[in-house]
Amino acid sequence: MMRLEQAGRTHVGLVREKNEDAMLLAPDIGLYVVCDGMGGHVGGQVASNLAVKTIDQVVRGQQRPPPEDREILVTAIKSANRAIFNQARQDPNLHNMGTTVVGIRQQSDALQVCHVGDSRIYRLVYTSGELIQVTRDHSLVNLYEDNPELARRYGPPNDNVIVRAVGLHEVVEVEYQTVNMQVGDVYLLCCDGLTDMVDDWILREVMSEAATAPTLDEPCDALIRAALSFGGVDNTTAILLRVAR
Repeated sequence: MMRLEQAGRTHVGLVREKNEDAMLLAPDIGLYVVCDGMGGHVGGQVASNLAVKTIDQVVRGQQRPPPEDREILVTAIKSANRAIFNQARQDPNLHNMGTTVVGIRQQSDALQVCHVGDSRIYRLVYTSGELIQVTRDHSLVNLYEDNPELARRYGPPNDNVIVRAVGLHEVVEVEYQTVNMQVGDVYLLCCDGLTDMVDDWILREVMSEAATAPTLDEPCDALIRAALSFGGVDNTTAILLRVAR
């Protein structure tokens, strides 16, 4: 069976006082998650950390919610949604907290890919060098693109608005797909603190270096440095995964 080599980094950035991102690297169960929290003075930090904790517990079987989907990662994200939503209802200081989520879980020689919001997963195809954005943002821009009548009715959308997040409502729809693993391919899980700062061509260059680097630590550090060099206005989190035998 193929395996995933991994490295992850998170940085508060150069402007924000606290880091509202959270990440999970759990190679023992093949699980990798990045969350970007939002809401209130402390809400974003609470939401992102509660999300990764709940997802980890559900996938490990430490929590046993009723099975909702054939993929446990989808069920885990929906469980995180309920946990965040319920905690926000109990504490006025956490009102409207939520988080984006991107997650990958290895299952045999396939990757189960889930996302909610505008954090992203990219794939560098080793054989061709092509960079593919695996996920599509749940953003107002993309919603208007899919529904042109909205633009005609309401005018141009705001670039920074997302239309789906974990914890904002009692129920959340989780985007899900399966990707077959290919040896040498490199995957990037990241928040918009990276993608808003760093162009895709730079991501491709760093991921291309990651494809042949001795370890993924230096390429992961390079992604964080790139975000900081372009202003570091937001928290930045990146996980790199490389398919190996």
